Amino acid sequence: MILETPRPRKRLVVRFIWPILITAAALVAVAVSSAGRDTRAELVYLDSVQEQSGALSMRGDALREVIARLARIDRTELVTLVDGMRTDLAIGLELVAAELPSPSLFAVNALYRQALEAWDAGIGGYASGILAAADDPTSTVVVDNIANALAEIRAGDRLYVDLIEEMDRQDVPDAVAPMPTVVLMPASGELFSLSQAYVLAARSPNSGLALRPGLSLSQLVTVPQWEVDPTDAAVLPATETVTFNVVVSNRGNIMSAIAQLRLVLTGGGEPVTLEQGVVALQPNASTTVSFEDLAVEAGGEYGVTATLLGVTADTDSTDNEISVVFTVNEGESAG
Repeated sequence: MILETPRPRKRLVVRFIWPILITAAALVAVAVSSAGRDTRAELVYLDSVQEQSGALSMRGDALREVIARLARIDRTELVTLVDGMRTDLAIGLELVAAELPSPSLFAVNALYRQALEAWDAGIGGYASGILAAADDPTSTVVVDNIANALAEIRAGDRLYVDLIEEMDRQDVPDAVAPMPTVVLMPASGELFSLSQAYVLAARSPNSGLALRPGLSLSQLVTVPQWEVDPTDAAVLPATETVTFNVVVSNRGNIMSAIAQLRLVLTGGGEPVTLEQGVVALQPNASTTVSFEDLAVEAGGEYGVTATLLGVTADTDSTDNEISVVFTVNEGESAG
């Protein structure tokens, strides 16, 4: 008599295998999902590095264009460019200070951070050295300071090349777009020789890099508005009062100090002397100071003088005063 193996035993084995297979599949799915998240985070990080590097690449081109005109540029042009560069560098430094999305980016992050730090120190030192050379023509330490700053910039350029090589390794995901070339070094050559050339350019007579205070009285207008007759004399329409609006401008390249504006009106009796404060002005900014409702008489001849007071170290004192002689028309006043 032949005994057959009972079938229920096979079904029991199957019941044990299926939970194992389902658990394994779930673990694989979790692992794949986690890997996908890591890859996406890595790509976001690398995309940020690529975008920041593109902005820095354009800044490097702009710096070389400005430095080629160093002997004749204005201070604000250099300061504005350097401020923009250091803002971009600060954004990059914030990225590398944050938590890394993946251990595979550790070397990339370290190289990028070192490049950014070298560039930041170099650009800041270079700009301050150039401005110090222009402001103090007797300084000799500026040559060494600028050479040291150039060494930092060049080190940053080399670290960036190492960064691109590191990003080409197999275990680093490809960035969304190719990494741009970034060169912030203003020129090639021996550092000390370059530094000497930059100091000479900054001290050129045509350069606008040196600190240059420049308050001026750019305009004097009246209400009602005076006109110029065929003999070039100023004539005010018939009126009983006049308001003088004095436009004060800062034609220098640094913020002006607070000053005083004095207005003296003569003719028709005792002189009238008035003073008002002038706020500090940014370079290329202007403000209007008004002296309102001063009495005048029809047919009278007057003189008005506006003078800036308390202005020191001004590069051009000839534009700190305006004087005009005018007459008031006889007839019915406009008011």
